[in-house]
Amino acid sequence: MSGIRRILVTLLDAAAIAAGSAALVILLGGGTRLAFAGMRISLRGVVNALVVCVALAALRLLIARGERLLPALPRQAGGAVREERSRFASTAVRPAGFWLYAAAAALASLVWLMPHVLHPRRVPDRGDPVFSAWRLAAFAHQLAADPRRLFDGNIFYPETRTLTYSDATVLQAMAAAPVLLLGADPLLVGNLLFLIAFPLNALAFFYLAWRLTADLRCGFVAGVFGALYPFHGEHYSHLELQYTFFIPLAIVALLDLLVSPAVRRGVALGAIVAAQWFASMYLGLMLLTFLAPFGAIVAAGWGVGPSRRLAAALAPAAAIVALSFALLGLPYMQSPAARGDRSLALAGAFSAQPAEYGRPQGRLAAYQWISRRGNRSEREMFPGLAILGAAAIGAVPAGGAVGAAALVGGALAFDWSLGPYGLTYDDLYRWVMPYRGLRVPARFSVFVGTALVVLAALGTRRLFAAAARVRLGTPAFAAVAALALVDLRLDVRVVDFWTDPPDIYRSVTPSMVLAEFPWDRSPDYMYFSTRHWARLLNGYSGSFTERWISLQTRVEPFPAPEAIAAARAAGATHLTFNCALEPRQYRCAPTFEALDANPSLELVASSRWEGAHVRLYRFR
Repeated sequence: MSGIRRILVTLLDAAAIAAGSAALVILLGGGTRLAFAGMRISLRGVVNALVVCVALAALRLLIARGERLLPALPRQAGGAVREERSRFASTAVRPAGFWLYAAAAALASLVWLMPHVLHPRRVPDRGDPVFSAWRLAAFAHQLAADPRRLFDGNIFYPETRTLTYSDATVLQAMAAAPVLLLGADPLLVGNLLFLIAFPLNALAFFYLAWRLTADLRCGFVAGVFGALYPFHGEHYSHLELQYTFFIPLAIVALLDLLVSPAVRRGVALGAIVAAQWFASMYLGLMLLTFLAPFGAIVAAGWGVGPSRRLAAALAPAAAIVALSFALLGLPYMQSPAARGDRSLALAGAFSAQPAEYGRPQGRLAAYQWISRRGNRSEREMFPGLAILGAAAIGAVPAGGAVGAAALVGGALAFDWSLGPYGLTYDDLYRWVMPYRGLRVPARFSVFVGTALVVLAALGTRRLFAAAARVRLGTPAFAAVAALALVDLRLDVRVVDFWTDPPDIYRSVTPSMVLAEFPWDRSPDYMYFSTRHWARLLNGYSGSFTERWISLQTRVEPFPAPEAIAAARAAGATHLTFNCALEPRQYRCAPTFEALDANPSLELVASSRWEGAHVRLYRFR
């Protein structure tokens, strides 16, 4: 066959594959309309796509029967795949210098975090970091006081299972419980758990990249990329979303299982996915979704077919994952009336749009001149030029099954991050029940980042190999490592949080139910409650009940008598007012006068805190 004819047949094959793929996507519920060069292309009808696919396939068979698929592509791809599989299997033994590079990657992940490392009790803001500290403390308190009601936080009285109104961060809570029960400061413990996630992310991505490339230098660069990927800066207030190191470890465990199926490797894979689920339910569910196509493509590329040995290895992984999902999912299934399903419309409000992958978030220092810090929460997802450049070198051509899997897995994660604006997220929502409880599909961007890190590791391997041929291997490594660090520099700013709560809480007992004002400072009251564990009408979480929303409306005219009566009717036994937390200081004096004059209230305790008056009242 002539060269021109091979190219034409290859184009026919590619067009037929594209039409067949489009038919499959449309059949699964996807579909879109595209505009290109003044033309509008509609991908809405599955029949049309199938007709095109069949017609192209028939034409191809007519002019090139018996010719291999995609004949213009190089034949040596199979050799590259075999080399990749052999290289991955051979990196099970750690070489000299392994721990030195690993330690360097871990330390590099903390370089830009030094303002926080040197002041570990400070917080980037007084919202979610404080909420996370309360979550850890509430879990430890319930674990010791009444483990049968483990998810009953002391907020949103009289609701139960209020820890299920957000991600419960069970893994972090179990790690924190021993020291918290000994009296450690919950905020300090929470911050330390937060900060340690960065070197753990670096070590996990370092290990994945080294296993893929057999090059410790690639591992170091991938460790920096993985630990400082902009997703972590965007979510610098979220403890659970920093725990992404199980993602690269799960990829390694899956590849190990495909290289040599064994029950112990299935157990390892299941345990890692379960750990991600317990650390962050969001990421645990998304990880399982990402691994399915990733593993299928690698298995096809590596020639791993169905077998009893593979089934025996996957069985314990499936059992462990199913059990862990059920154990943590059950409390959430018992509180659906309070939380409810998230509608596709709500998911759309927290979904990405393609252009937002070009918008850097405000903590990415190298791009602050074009960022709009805080304007589009969770939807500023630019990866940085360094990782994009390295990933492009690894992607063109992919050169192996893992690279192809990263390309496809990353593309799917990108589509899923678009939520209902993409092609396939609505099918996840329709057929996979846990997705009905997710609010932010844009968080799939962390798997786009994972795919980019994998491709970047393959790209730096090519780059370092080319540099070594001209004796520039070491300078090339130094330049790429420096570029990665500078490009992903985080601008970390932290502020102090109260060390001691007001003295009035010395008079509070666990049997009380508090209504605390100003009403909108709930994270502060929740943190103060870790000293007394009284129940609170107030609350802050990822979900809010209709009853609580109604109560918030009724107490809005505080200190009017009808607002105080609404708090009492909701079950409050006591009321506090903290003038230091009141943004309109001129309201403090008349508020105290109104409270003292209200016949339903009796003063219990009064003190000064942060230079202002704080009082505790009892309902008569």
